[in-house]
Amino acid sequence: MKEELKTGELLEAAREARRRLEREQEELMERAEQLKDLMTALEATEDVLQENERLEEEIEQQRSQHQEEKEQLRQQLQDEKDKNTKLEMQLKEMSKMTASVAGKASQEEVQKALRVFVNKSKRKKMDKRIAVKEMVLELANANGLALPPDLAATIDSLDDEQPPEPLPSEVPEVIAKSRYWQKLKAAGLIDDNNQPTVSRPEAALMAEALAKRIGIENKWKVFEQLWQRNNMRNDFNTALEQKKSLEFQERLKVILD
Repeated sequence: MKEELKTGELLEAAREARRRLEREQEELMERAEQLKDLMTALEATEDVLQENERLEEEIEQQRSQHQEEKEQLRQQLQDEKDKNTKLEMQLKEMSKMTASVAGKASQEEVQKALRVFVNKSKRKKMDKRIAVKEMVLELANANGLALPPDLAATIDSLDDEQPPEPLPSEVPEVIAKSRYWQKLKAAGLIDDNNQPTVSRPEAALMAEALAKRIGIENKWKVFEQLWQRNNMRNDFNTALEQKKSLEFQERLKVILD
């Protein structure tokens, strides 16, 4: 009987020990899983820290680049300001010098010089056109110079928004090599893009005069293509109805002949 009790106690003790081992094994496996999760979290944290470091470096590079661009822009603005200041000084000196010369020249000579100067200034930036307008008006007022209506209108429009500058046109060889074409460019009636600097009716008169002297057939088609416009025949008819066209025709004769 005693031996049976001992055997039962031993079996129970063995089962209890086994249960403890199983519990401990489960606890170890649970801790192992927790450690695995912790390692995964630590690795993810390390990745985040590295990405954050990379982003900080990138932000610093961009900040440095923006600082350089800001400094370059500031320098460009200062250079532009210096240029404008220099231009204003030059215009003032030019105004004084031109006033002195204008006092010795005839009104017709001064008007011709102003016309060329104003036409060449039409493609400049707004601030420079405003400065030119002020200088020319100051010169005219100081010398009692009477400005023809077309020149006065051109001067008055200097501070208006100018149309986009046209692309340079390819001039037909027969026109480009003509001394008449070169005379018109020298007089400021044709700009560096081979476009007329005068009104459409006056440009039509100019085309007629060129075609007559050079011997261009189908003149309207040729000059409409060259000057990027249509209906030049109508412009020519309009010019014939305007009294001021007579003055321009006389001016063309002086320039071309």
